Amino acid sequence: MARKTNFIKDYKQTKSLEEAGKEASVNAVRHARALDLTITYIENGIVYEEHPDGSVIQKKKIAIKEAPVTLTKGMVLHAK
Repeated sequence: MARKTNFIKDYKQTKSLEEAGKEASVNAVRHARALDLTITYIENGIVYEEHPDGSVIQKKKIAIKEAPVTLTKGMVLHAK
């Protein structure tokens, strides 16, 4: 029986995409601060705005919804 190596390839690709995303977000925040722009972010289900003067304002809470369908490996989805 042959071994599948797809998971290992996917893991490495996923890891590299996560690292690229983190680096891009750090650079974006650094550039926004340098240009005195407002930074908006979500932390613990709450949307915050951080202004250039350092003040942080809570904008709203995000309602967390559960997925209506549980997906399993091999499931076929039909889009309309």
